[in-house]
Amino acid sequence: MKAMTFWVKPQSSLEALPEARDLVQDLLELFYEYFPEYEGCLGFSQSPRRPRYLFLYMEGPCGGLLPSAALFLKDLLETAFPGAEVRVYGKPWP
Repeated sequence: MKAMTFWVKPQSSLEALPEARDLVQDLLELFYEYFPEYEGCLGFSQSPRRPRYLFLYMEGPCGGLLPSAALFLKDLLETAFPGAEVRVYGKPWP
């Protein structure tokens, strides 16, 4: 499976994720150091209302992250948002 979207949500509906723009930009810079072939392929958004879900998604002509890159990014997100749940959605290999 190629990863297409990463969804980060707090464990409890009573909690909310912090404003994540700066943290995600730093996280993506680190990701691109290890996987430069994906530079410019990832976008992100965060819902404005509680619980402020965070979405990282493929954009442009990119066809998805291969498993090693997806696992690395998932680990980065789990480290950056301790206690949050990180779900990965994808599409089958062609």
